[in-house]
Amino acid sequence: MRNFFEVPVHRLMCKDVRMHQILTEPRPLHYKEMRLFLNLLAEVVDRWYEAVAPINDDISMHHDIHQELVREVKDSYTILMEDDTESVFEERERLDFLFHQFSEMLQSFASVFSSPFELITFYRDILRRLELTNDIVMEGKHGW
Repeated sequence: MRNFFEVPVHRLMCKDVRMHQILTEPRPLHYKEMRLFLNLLAEVVDRWYEAVAPINDDISMHHDIHQELVREVKDSYTILMEDDTESVFEERERLDFLFHQFSEMLQSFASVFSSPFELITFYRDILRRLELTNDIVMEGKHGW
């Protein structure tokens, strides 16, 4: 028998946060938007854990690991935005690796829920936005 828990969908989707729509817009991020986007991603991770960890105690042990991943992604993008030396190429490779880890994390966040569809697609839309951005970062377009 499946247990169902009520989750705060509005809060999980950060709809109470100013500029929340930056998380899921269907276009690549401009480098000027990245800092806000990454700060909101940290909030998304915290809110997911606030909602889901009480349901399963084992889940909370990954919170620090996921927040560290957000910090690493943020650091990597910051280097790409501020560094114009040859080390940027190495950082792009590192970012590609981090992106795959981040992708797995967001997919796992979405997989916890069977409904509402809006919440499941929220995590997928964040991932899609990062995919689009990652593609242009690797190509050096849109200020990257």
